[in-house]
Amino acid sequence: METYKRFLVLDTETTGLKPDRGDRIIEIALIEIFKGRITGNRFHSYFNTNVIITKKNYRIHGISNKFLLKKPKFMEKSEEILSFIGDSILVAHNALFDAKFLLNEYKIIGKKIKLKIIDTLRIFRKIFPGKRNNLKFLCDRYGIKIIKKHSALYDASSLALLFIELLKSKKLNKLQR
Repeated sequence: METYKRFLVLDTETTGLKPDRGDRIIEIALIEIFKGRITGNRFHSYFNTNVIITKKNYRIHGISNKFLLKKPKFMEKSEEILSFIGDSILVAHNALFDAKFLLNEYKIIGKKIKLKIIDTLRIFRKIFPGKRNNLKFLCDRYGIKIIKKHSALYDASSLALLFIELLKSKKLNKLQR
């Protein structure tokens, strides 16, 4: 894994939990890590999905229907997202969740894409078996300050710092198996 130089840390906020039942991505963030460092290159966007955000979901991420009204549709940013991703390996915490949503967004617009993705939740469960392995717990454990929870941009930034710790530990290859 050390030979692969470019990673993109991915996080999304969504209208719900089930893309197969109509839930959609309303915020996406991709943070670039190159040669073990956060470069400052990133992609971040909100999306107007025309899917009503419930009060329950609003309480989680604080993104309102009104806020999203003038935001672009996913399709308007889809090529820019693919171009930014290129052939990079994506890194996500509970990667199956984000990957399902991202694949679904492209399916909706008639594109089939393939993703190379590392799931940090799976890796940290091996490092800390039987412990809580949510982003807050891990950031506390590694001394990383979380600015705002349930924001794709801030969660991706926190995860990028955690992932760099994994890269420094040189255990990534062994832990991915």
